[in-house]
Amino acid sequence: MRVRVSLLVAMLAVSCAVGLGQSNATSNGGVQVPDATNNTTPGSKDNPARVSTGVMMRLILHKVDPVYPEDARDVSGAVVMMATIDDHGKIVKLSAIAGPEKLRDAALSAVNQWTFKPYLLNGRPVFVLTQFTVNFNITN
Repeated sequence: MRVRVSLLVAMLAVSCAVGLGQSNATSNGGVQVPDATNNTTPGSKDNPARVSTGVMMRLILHKVDPVYPEDARDVSGAVVMMATIDDHGKIVKLSAIAGPEKLRDAALSAVNQWTFKPYLLNGRPVFVLTQFTVNFNITN
């Protein structure tokens, strides 16, 4: 048992040290972690900066709410989407990665119309990779 505990403590220490060594504070309060498999500049079109949903929601300029599909009035749930946002704040790529099939098109249609203030990394606007969740609740 002692070996397992020591190994766990060592693994946690290494994970924390690696995580701290890789993070770079950004001007928007998020954290940018470089992609070890991609040598392009973080925030470029080919290597968008990974930014939390919370940070991106504070940068939203225009938000469109989804229209609940008529054929899905008996379905509720959350649609999770992955979005790439360009250096001008426009969504350039959007895909549903989870959620009820009947609700996905409505969520994608609404979120695809959202616009944002450009995300700044080291003082310059960059491409961003983030997730959004749209919740659909049945109301009587």
